[in-house]
Amino acid sequence: MGTLKKNICNLDDNAILSEVRDLPAHCKAQIGDALEYACQFWAKHLVGISNSSHDVGDVYKAIDKFFTTHLIFWIEALAVMGHLDVSIHAINDVWQWYISVSHKQFIC
Repeated sequence: MGTLKKNICNLDDNAILSEVRDLPAHCKAQIGDALEYACQFWAKHLVGISNSSHDVGDVYKAIDKFFTTHLIFWIEALAVMGHLDVSIHAINDVWQWYISVSHKQFIC
């Protein structure tokens, strides 16, 4: 529990979310509260990181890695939880953060 992965709720390959019996229970059991919170709010926390923080370069690299290795799993998790709309706002928040930190100094 609590790790982004393909088919996080172990649903049938051809499952239609609106037809899955007790989807919220599947989400609770397979995703859990901590990952649900992280999926919904990580980008809001990201925008709080100042572009003058000494760790901003490491965060920048971690975000790049996330988008190349976990993006589709994050979107899937949001979809099964019924929060897919969060992804649009989160990606916009990340984009705005990228702009603010990349203008500062460092593109590695």
